[in-house]
Amino acid sequence: MMRWAWIVALTTTTMMVVCGATQSQAATAQRDTMEVDAGFIDLDQDGIDDRQNEIDKRIADSLRYSDKNYWKQQLLKGKLDLKDKRIIYPRFVKFCVDVYNWADRTFNTYDPQYVVGTGKKWKLMAKSDNWIDNYNLHFPKAMPVRLMSDVCSNFGGSISYMAVSAGYMFDVDNVIGGMPVTHKKWDFNFSCALICADFYYASNNGSTQIRRFGEYNGGQWINHPFSDISLESYGVDVYYFFNNRKYSQGAAYNFSKIQKRSAGSLIAGVTVSSQDVSLDFSRLPNSMIAVMPDYSNLYYRFRYYDYCFLVGYGFNCVMGTHWLFNITALPSLGFKHCLAESEEGRNNIFSANIKAKMSFVYNHKQLFAGMLSKMDMHWYSSRRYNFFNSIEYVNFVAGFRF
Repeated sequence: MMRWAWIVALTTTTMMVVCGATQSQAATAQRDTMEVDAGFIDLDQDGIDDRQNEIDKRIADSLRYSDKNYWKQQLLKGKLDLKDKRIIYPRFVKFCVDVYNWADRTFNTYDPQYVVGTGKKWKLMAKSDNWIDNYNLHFPKAMPVRLMSDVCSNFGGSISYMAVSAGYMFDVDNVIGGMPVTHKKWDFNFSCALICADFYYASNNGSTQIRRFGEYNGGQWINHPFSDISLESYGVDVYYFFNNRKYSQGAAYNFSKIQKRSAGSLIAGVTVSSQDVSLDFSRLPNSMIAVMPDYSNLYYRFRYYDYCFLVGYGFNCVMGTHWLFNITALPSLGFKHCLAESEEGRNNIFSANIKAKMSFVYNHKQLFAGMLSKMDMHWYSSRRYNFFNSIEYVNFVAGFRF
């Protein structure tokens, strides 16, 4: 009996210890669970607040983007994001935006280590535009004639939004000096990462000086006014940039990109142009006419079209943080179609011309300035005549982006 009593007592004591430990653990577990639940409650409350804020923001965005005039408001502020698909546009405007975004993805992608955007869509510019015409005529027996027009200067300004621009230029000599307007010029340029297209027109009716006239004055330079000259030149150039991800012509000539690292590119394309140059020497002094090889012919006209392939190279040299220098040469080869009224009648002859550009550009934040120059030279070569005519431009530009 005593043995069984000890066994019962020991068993009872063990159960009491175990039960006590279990109750203690249960209490501890309950306390921990309550603390964790409190933590979850706090986390759930924070999550609810964040989600509510997100819902409120989405509702505000939905109301804002549902406004059909929202795109106009953003456009006027200069903050319109054409890649934001939530903006509602009128049907035609949406079509234009879709076409732009497709073209931008396809034709205007750069390596950001070399070329980046300016971050702005508007540009306001002041511009001084200066140009001259040059003419070199070699008659039979190697008689050289050199003519150069007076400098024509225009001044004005323009404002542009992306690829759309409007501006006005006035003739300085006409407005200030009262001189007649004898030079006219306009040009249009479209440029993206892959291609560039230039359309141009220029004319001159007088305001020219004869600088050399064969052996007149011992073959030395002279300065004889000559108004019996007429020039009309127009054409289109379209070319492709082979290194289009690293080289930007827009950075050097349109202030539309920022070139971060130096890079160059092979350039190839086509050019079609029309040249019509007339020179009438009949009103020159007899002492000058006497040195001409043919007294019976004092009127010359070179009227032709050029159809050429052009191949050249452009290079952007980044000089420090703010400066960019560009030089581009574009020689072209093809054939020259002379019209019936031209000096030697209707004919097809070999054509060799050259275009060249150079620019110095300064950028500081959203301010920019630059000196841009360009030359466009055409060469007429036959058994009887060698005739060069060219137009040289120097432009000074300053402005800011916003």
